[in-house]
Amino acid sequence: MTYLIILIYSIFWIILSEKFTMESVIVGIIVGSIILVLNSDKYLKNKLSGKKVRKNFICLCQYVFILLKEIVLANISVAMIVLNPKSNVNPCVTVYKTKLKSDFCRTILANSITLTPGTITVKINGDELTIHCLKEEYIISLENLKFEKILLKVEEKI
Repeated sequence: MTYLIILIYSIFWIILSEKFTMESVIVGIIVGSIILVLNSDKYLKNKLSGKKVRKNFICLCQYVFILLKEIVLANISVAMIVLNPKSNVNPCVTVYKTKLKSDFCRTILANSITLTPGTITVKINGDELTIHCLKEEYIISLENLKFEKILLKVEEKI
């Protein structure tokens, strides 16, 4: 299990370093090992089993796929607004109450909302997210967040 975690951290390091060389692989393994040692109490406390890791990995893949799809769709929508000289931009601020319990998942949700063009999370206050939308219609899409549903599944499994 620890080797899998070190491997994941190492791959993440290689992606961040934008190089696939022997040097970056070695540094990735060292950095991954250090992160694992510094956070070992969290892994022991949660008693991550292989089954939980696989289920969370599946949720992660779903999450990344949906996030990328939403980013592309939102980019097209914002491009249409920018390129249309008669566009009806009606910015507004709304408060969204999330069902997520952990600060970590709330932060991921807020960052995902911010990554989709046309919306930005301004503030997190407990279970409330203050979100600025480029158009009022974007508020409707906040009511049925697929991001939150996947994160709720992850919270149940942890």
